[in-house]
Amino acid sequence: MMASRQVRAAGRTAPTIRVLIAHPHPGERSVIRTVLDTGEQIRVVALTGDAGEAVTLADRMRPTVTLLDDRITAPEGTDLVRALARRSPVIALTAATEHRAISTMLRAPFKGCLVYGHHEPADLLGAVRAVAAGLGWLSPVAVAAVAWALRESTRPPVP
Repeated sequence: MMASRQVRAAGRTAPTIRVLIAHPHPGERSVIRTVLDTGEQIRVVALTGDAGEAVTLADRMRPTVTLLDDRITAPEGTDLVRALARRSPVIALTAATEHRAISTMLRAPFKGCLVYGHHEPADLLGAVRAVAAGLGWLSPVAVAAVAWALRESTRPPVP
């Protein structure tokens, strides 16, 4: 039986953050896993490229955090983000940089959003740790989208 990795911090044992990666491309899943494997107290417990399998794995593996690439599509009538969010907090991984696309995505129950090409490996580790601790995490492009959406929602109507 394999014991869960734990780290001593400030005289106490911190629990291991268990991560599920749902990404459609095996090579990119592998890169994400490699980055996460460098992080103290982070352990990838499952990888998949399939929406249905992601939900099944989330039920079985009980991840602390799920990373979900927005290119994974769920069957018609299924809200994959909500299904996964009932099992663990979800961080969106996306290539979208257009503020409307990101704003729309953030209306789903994501706890974080990382935009490919606009974050470093340390940001991925920080996002997983922050979301596991009950906080949110947005890459700078996602923050700009949120700021845009707030400005749009508070603009006075044009006469």
